[in-house]
Amino acid sequence: MRVGGTIIDLETVGEFDGGYPPWDPRHYAGMRPTVFGYISGDGLVQYCAEGEEDLREIGEIMGSTLPLLEGPFYALNTRFESCIIENVCGFQPFLYDVRGDDRGSKWGIRRDLGLPTYDDPFHGDGSRCMSEWRRGNYGDCMKHNRACLLIERDIHEYSLGLTE
Repeated sequence: MRVGGTIIDLETVGEFDGGYPPWDPRHYAGMRPTVFGYISGDGLVQYCAEGEEDLREIGEIMGSTLPLLEGPFYALNTRFESCIIENVCGFQPFLYDVRGDDRGSKWGIRRDLGLPTYDDPFHGDGSRCMSEWRRGNYGDCMKHNRACLLIERDIHEYSLGLTE
């Protein structure tokens, strides 16, 4: 069954600014998206910056694509994703949490529900995605983002009662 709306997942590089609380977008001002992925309709779409010189382009792609996507918008780390989008694109979409009322970790929920890993090469470790992107391992970063999107889709469908 197809769920309406769009699920968004970002991979990033950069550092948090500890001078601001985590709910303040300035806390995320040093972070830049390296992979922008989403599931909307029946399609999964991904864009990947291949090096520092492509980071601006990913931001431009996000800024031109997000307003065209079907709402409502969903993510797992809603504060993180919305603050990155606000800093990079200049607007802050309202993001619903794919977990619904459940508040466990993505990989904990995945395990509890018996969901597949979708061949995530980093086994849910987003920090490995950051370090591998810096090494030029863009293929595995895309595989990680794809796995995150599919797991978040499955968690979202489960939270809506669409799967058993």
